[in-house]
Amino acid sequence: MSLWTIAWKYLCGRFLASVLTAIAVALGVSLILATFLLARGIRAGFIAGTTDYSLIIGAKSSPTQLVLGTIFRLDVATPNMPYTIYEQLRDDARVERAVPVALGDAYQGFRYLGTTTDYFAAAPWRRKTFSVLAGRFWSDDPPDQPSYEAVLGAEVAHRTGLQIGHAFYEGEEMAEHPLKVVGILRPVYSADDRTIFFSLASYWDMNEVARAMAVKPLTTVLVRPQRLSDLPQLHREFSVHPETQAALPSAVLLNIFSLLSVAEEGLRFVLGAVVLIVLLYLFVALYSAMLERRREIATMRALGARRMTVLVIMLLEACLIALIGGIAGLLGGHGVAALGAYLLSQQSGLALAPFTISIVHPLLVVGIILLGACAGILPAVLAYRTEVAENLAPLS
Repeated sequence: MSLWTIAWKYLCGRFLASVLTAIAVALGVSLILATFLLARGIRAGFIAGTTDYSLIIGAKSSPTQLVLGTIFRLDVATPNMPYTIYEQLRDDARVERAVPVALGDAYQGFRYLGTTTDYFAAAPWRRKTFSVLAGRFWSDDPPDQPSYEAVLGAEVAHRTGLQIGHAFYEGEEMAEHPLKVVGILRPVYSADDRTIFFSLASYWDMNEVARAMAVKPLTTVLVRPQRLSDLPQLHREFSVHPETQAALPSAVLLNIFSLLSVAEEGLRFVLGAVVLIVLLYLFVALYSAMLERRREIATMRALGARRMTVLVIMLLEACLIALIGGIAGLLGGHGVAALGAYLLSQQSGLALAPFTISIVHPLLVVGIILLGACAGILPAVLAYRTEVAENLAPLS
């Protein structure tokens, strides 16, 4: 009989205690892995959302509010600025693409966004590719001829049940201007999945204040410069402009990541405490098992088993418990991360991919086995030093 078989039989002989110990290891591993995956996913989600456009122009406000509100729709919309700012950027030779954005109210919690079809246009530098799953995109309307045609993000269509041809509105003030669904987007795994898009003409005509304005309002303009060297000059010009502010998404990301780093430091302390608790629990379980088996160990020794054989069996048992708990923890950690990603996507514009595989997974498995070996080393040494005569004495 191999040493692995003996260690497995020992585990099965204390089935309930072994299962509880493996569950404790699995819970610790799940917490550590889920925290890592979510933290990495949040960073990746922010990076993916802000890399298409190098500059965001909006009214005077906080740069963070400008980026979070426009890209992720996480914050309240900034004040409006005149449409002429967009026209100025559109005609600027330094600008490759300028896309107007007008953020409005919401339908069942999903934000309205007025824009042009340039918002969906493909480009070699774009990370996202927009295409319709059903229907079509609207045609850009003349300012005085709104079509009230809407294109829904994938999550909007899924959650609301709206289909091609359905008309919808929310609030009595919009009853006269219901939107008609003409297209449903394929998932792009960003805030756009939770957005209702329509033309600027429709946006302005739906709003009583905007309808009466000679110069129509916009919330922001997404800007992609022709050359990277043009970016500092554009940023400076529109930052000192009396009506606008320019925000660099990359700079805002650095601020966000600085805040995340502070939170991650606290999480590392908590996770370190979790590792310590799991290690102590595993040690106590193995030590208790060794005490219960002193007579069995003494019998094995009396039948010719060497001290080193007994030590290896105890270490193998510890590693098996850690391995079983670790594998269960890997599955559980991905499950918890998937649930967290889903809940986060419901409340924000961040879309995470928690099931990505990386070098962390095999390293985590190796670390779990080493953790089990560390927890089992002292009980194994005590088993190694078990005296045959003392532990085979008749029970009183």
